[in-house]
Amino acid sequence: MYKINRILDANVNRAAEGIRVIEDVCRFYFEDEDKTKKLREIRHKLRKTFKNIDDDFVNSRDSEHDIGKDISQNTTLDKKTDLKQLITANFKRVEEAVRTMEESLKIIEKYEKSKIMENIRYEAYYLEKEILKLITIKLPKGIYGITAEKYSNGRKNIDVVREMIESGVKIIQYREKYKSMKEKYEECLEIREITRKNSVIFIVNDHIDIAMMVDADGVHIGQDDVPIKEVRKLVGNKIIGLSTHSKEQYQKALEDGADYIGVGPIYKTYTKDDVCDPVGLEYLEYAVKENKIPFVAIGGIKENNIYDVINIGAETICLVTEIVGAENINDKIVSLLNKMNK
Repeated sequence: MYKINRILDANVNRAAEGIRVIEDVCRFYFEDEDKTKKLREIRHKLRKTFKNIDDDFVNSRDSEHDIGKDISQNTTLDKKTDLKQLITANFKRVEEAVRTMEESLKIIEKYEKSKIMENIRYEAYYLEKEILKLITIKLPKGIYGITAEKYSNGRKNIDVVREMIESGVKIIQYREKYKSMKEKYEECLEIREITRKNSVIFIVNDHIDIAMMVDADGVHIGQDDVPIKEVRKLVGNKIIGLSTHSKEQYQKALEDGADYIGVGPIYKTYTKDDVCDPVGLEYLEYAVKENKIPFVAIGGIKENNIYDVINIGAETICLVTEIVGAENINDKIVSLLNKMNK
């Protein structure tokens, strides 16, 4: 019984602490009263369940000789770099701790308390999904950079990425059709390092496997690729972007849980071999009016027609050959950003 109490004591504290972290995020960061209240109720329910045996737990505690203490101190597996990772990690902490208590209580014949833990676990699953919805990707306003070495006037993708970032681009998508998987992986690995150092969002086009291997921020897929719901199973909370070409595809992307969409091609484009016909400005107007999901306007946009796109309301715009093929990438981006900021 003493050993089981040690397990229960550690996991009550672990679960309550995890809930408190998420509760404070909902209270002070999101300022969401409803979710803060629900988390507080769960935390109180957890403590109340063990109110009459708290002394037994405390008496069984042996923090000084806990072998897990040194293991925890010497690992970096719990390192977090953003709010989404913080929330996800603490929900996993809660769910795993509650499951441990649920199973441990069964073998000491406290079945009713075990069922309370089961209930809390399912409440946590639901709240995790709902709270993560509060973290909506905000595409950086300005230029959405995409690589295209074929059109880069002999420059390497890495060099173009560096120039784009130095010129103020805050999101980079790696799109490369003409290299081996090994070359793509190696380039993505280097771009990941550059983007991370500069706090730039890094998206990998098509290759979910490479995105996961280099720990990219997300992936971008097309209408003929694996469905979003299946991609989500692989990438978890990473960003998923989807190319869309119609109002129907816009709504489907919304339903399926895309984090952002590409709206286009606005004009005729030659950077992709399998591109569909231009959708024109009408679909762009629809996306602006709906305003339900972040989007990037893309496809055949040049400096000489960018005002048409800006005037409709697009705030994130992709110009591929216009940038990567420019004689001076910095001058081109500065000129484009000046137009976007007027």
